[in-house]
Amino acid sequence: MRVLHLIDPGSPGGGAATLHLLEEVTARLRSVKHDVLILGHRAHRELAERCGVRTIGELSSPQFFPKSGRRALGSLLRVRAAAGIRDDLIHTWTARATLLAAVTAPETRRLATLFVGPVSNFETRLLTAALEKHPAPILNPVPAVQHEYHSLGLPRRLLSLLPPGVNPEAVEFASRETVRERWEIDDDEFAIGLLSEPLNWADARRAAETLTRLAYTGRRVRLIMHHRAARRGEGDRWLRRLGLGHLALIDDELAEPWRAVNGLDAAITIGDEADELDLSASGSPFAVLTGGGRRIRPLPSVLPLLWAMAAGVPIVAPKSTSIAAIAREGEQGLFVPPGDVNAVCDRLSRLYDDETLRNRIGAAARERVQRDFHISAFCVRLKEAYELHRADRPVRVLAEEDDPIIEQMSPVPSKYALR
Repeated sequence: MRVLHLIDPGSPGGGAATLHLLEEVTARLRSVKHDVLILGHRAHRELAERCGVRTIGELSSPQFFPKSGRRALGSLLRVRAAAGIRDDLIHTWTARATLLAAVTAPETRRLATLFVGPVSNFETRLLTAALEKHPAPILNPVPAVQHEYHSLGLPRRLLSLLPPGVNPEAVEFASRETVRERWEIDDDEFAIGLLSEPLNWADARRAAETLTRLAYTGRRVRLIMHHRAARRGEGDRWLRRLGLGHLALIDDELAEPWRAVNGLDAAITIGDEADELDLSASGSPFAVLTGGGRRIRPLPSVLPLLWAMAAGVPIVAPKSTSIAAIAREGEQGLFVPPGDVNAVCDRLSRLYDDETLRNRIGAAARERVQRDFHISAFCVRLKEAYELHRADRPVRVLAEEDDPIIEQMSPVPSKYALR
């Protein structure tokens, strides 16, 4: 089987964590011939190669309707066909790449893995229209993301769950000492990482307020965030005004979480207060424009938090159906109401003060990843999806695809072996 992978790293859901996952797929599924095409520019290809992905090149990424991208991709596919290269399947990893493949190669078998919720109503309408005309299975990591795509018009028969996966062994490449030496912080300082994918979903202003409150209690804390975090300028000004600017660090390698999570003592994700707001019940004009029940920002990928869990780092995250799919409250992480800075401070204070609690949650999180979200299980299930689709059978990776609790997943099929 030959698979052409399409991914645009500059699009939500196509970031470094997804690229690393793609690298694991191409390395582990050895019975499949993989070709990876980057939709973007040279910097995106360099990011992919930094994540270990070997590419066959890059094409300019369409920003909205994929007219120019369709022309370029169509030319490439014709060149490959003339050279005797036949793609049995096109696997897309972002919504935009999925739309491009649907309008460019409708006659080729296609399959999509989408890790974040719908990004824009306009783009989702185009995708829905394209898949209605040229259907293709879509795999989502958690039921919440699956529900969002279904609520915006994608038929249920095209949607299935494929639980995400990370490689716990990859975080060992960066030891705690190495990471903290790069940050120039002491071992007894409590390092808090602000994680998210998309990166600009994380709210640096709220994270800075959290850091301030913890610092005023006398706790030795530091905040690590990416330069693309939302409202980073506001967060910087807030801390400088209070004389605490030195407590926040910018580390772009946080976008590649396996390079940074070993240096953290806790990982948090903070977004907009409206992330869990049901706009359909609010009477908001926004609800009318988006079809109701639509979040203001896309549901983020759970991959960054899974990397923290794989490193044994406790997570503090908004209580939501997507987070509940990867961790249980009080066991593998601590949950807070969305946008509640006071609650985030309370949970971080508990982790700071209670080393036993911190170690217990971290160990349970690591064990959960090893048991349910290991990269090997992801690759076996993906191989099953490939084979089902190639045999023109409905792609249903899980036995209980409608069950909202991911722990009800069917076990990894023993009849499939990675080879």
